[in-house]
Amino acid sequence: MLPPDSRTTLLKQLVPPPGFTFDHLVATTFTLDLESALLPSLALAGSANVDGADRVETMAAIRASIAKIDIFHQGGQIAVPRDRAPLFSLLEDSIHAIVRPRGLFHPKIWLGVYSNDDGEQSVRLIVLSRNLTKDRSWDVALSLDGWIVSSPSASNKPIAGLLRYVAAAAGRSLTAQRRDRMTDLADTIRYAEWDLPPDANDLTFHVFGLPGKAAPKPDFSGYRHLLVSPFVQDKGMERLAAAARDSLTVVSRQESLDCLSSEWADWISQAYVLSPTAGIPDDDDDAARRGSLFTGLHAKLYAIERAKLAHIFVGSANATRAAFDDNAEILVELTGKVKTYGVDALIGTDGFASILEATDIEPGAEPEDDPQFALDSYLRTVAAIPLTAHLTVDANDEAQLTITSDENLPPATDDVAVSLSLLTDASTATPLTPATRVDVTYSGLRLSDVTAFMVITADDGHGTRSATVVKAHLIGDIGRRLDHIIINEINNPDAFRRLLSLLLAFGSPADDDAGVGGSGAGLNGRWSQLEQGLFEQILKASVAQRDVLDQLAGVVTSIIDNGDRHGVLPEGFEHLWNAISTATEVKSGASV
Repeated sequence: MLPPDSRTTLLKQLVPPPGFTFDHLVATTFTLDLESALLPSLALAGSANVDGADRVETMAAIRASIAKIDIFHQGGQIAVPRDRAPLFSLLEDSIHAIVRPRGLFHPKIWLGVYSNDDGEQSVRLIVLSRNLTKDRSWDVALSLDGWIVSSPSASNKPIAGLLRYVAAAAGRSLTAQRRDRMTDLADTIRYAEWDLPPDANDLTFHVFGLPGKAAPKPDFSGYRHLLVSPFVQDKGMERLAAAARDSLTVVSRQESLDCLSSEWADWISQAYVLSPTAGIPDDDDDAARRGSLFTGLHAKLYAIERAKLAHIFVGSANATRAAFDDNAEILVELTGKVKTYGVDALIGTDGFASILEATDIEPGAEPEDDPQFALDSYLRTVAAIPLTAHLTVDANDEAQLTITSDENLPPATDDVAVSLSLLTDASTATPLTPATRVDVTYSGLRLSDVTAFMVITADDGHGTRSATVVKAHLIGDIGRRLDHIIINEINNPDAFRRLLSLLLAFGSPADDDAGVGGSGAGLNGRWSQLEQGLFEQILKASVAQRDVLDQLAGVVTSIIDNGDRHGVLPEGFEHLWNAISTATEVKSGASV
């Protein structure tokens, strides 16, 4: 069971194994916050303080890795960050919304691919119940390491299908290059051979809710059952109870348990809720008070005993009708020894019993009307309408951005007000009219404030408010836009030297003897060396690290083109850079 403060520990699992370099990271999540979306880049770069990195370190990490990261989320489920900074625009190419005609996009995985100089590929798959957010909750995760071998395995077909699905469902959010890479990854993962955890002898992937032929549902038959799910409904309980021959133990939230009917509540022999002393940290953050941070129990786990073996299912699916009939979900089934994965092992004194307390169920309670849930659902329908942003820039880098939609927004009740604003500037909030098309123009923008990220806000007029970030399809974009975001933060020579050092460090091979493996695995002892020999490192990069040099090119060129107004370039740097650019034909303004 993952405690609420385990996010950093999880992120560290993304670091390449010793001797390997990072090739590609794919993440899927239901909800997403952009501050958390910065963290995989920092983890892959080996930042010593993932949650506390400053902006220069964050920008360098993103610049070094974001071209190899793809994050897929449910459309309309990106939280609006507290600091609506231009920095988040650096994430645009890596963020992809999934909109489904029925149900929700709900799987939660991280899949990392790594390679070494011998042509070997390793993979790491982390299947979670945790979203890519700052939630303070108890969750569960399964981490699997594997190798790409010469023969495909039919057992990997569900994972390959999930990757192909998101590549197709993301639509125009994915560039052709990224879509091709996702398709290649789907083909590659068929050849994965996974290392099983101790005392496990089989592994099965269950992915359901994808278009096409319906996938078989997990087999929950057996004589002992444990369910851990924050949301339970009669239809979800029916799926378990129909397969149960004996005891059924359920860990959930009290309000979910009490909303069960008497018929299905009677199937539960033991019911537990999270103990008040389980160690959920207090949070005075505004987001927590608004309810946009999930706290408490969030784990989804099914443990079944049959034929003297335990079958444990870990993943995203709650015990609800929607999870098994409507949503896209994932569960990974491990089969192994009862002493390790059985009900008593999980909920006994050596399991997570210490964070639980027994409870009684008072069935038949009616779910309370939740205006926040209703408004959030409406906002998802608004967010599903594709937006296009047309950019024009004049000779003075003054920009105009026109946001349009080809479809009408969904109708709303008379009391609901909807508005649109740029993520980079809350003051640009402009009312939208439900049941009509979007047509909003922002003029006189600084280039660094231009963004594909928009904020849509809905207010029901009775004190309930919902907001989300959506990504528009940006037409007429120019490469130096993202470079301007970086150079606005680089306003002194020390900041430039630090950005340069970090880019070179994040992109250079690490010393395995220092406990670091692969490109982008971190600083670990190289910092002082880089500080003392930046010019030498740039010369080496011109031969061995062309991708790093290309990432640096746009920033340096933008600083030079703007006359280095802050005086950030070291003496003689411009001449050195021009010589290297001429000799190597560096690509100025390489995309992140």
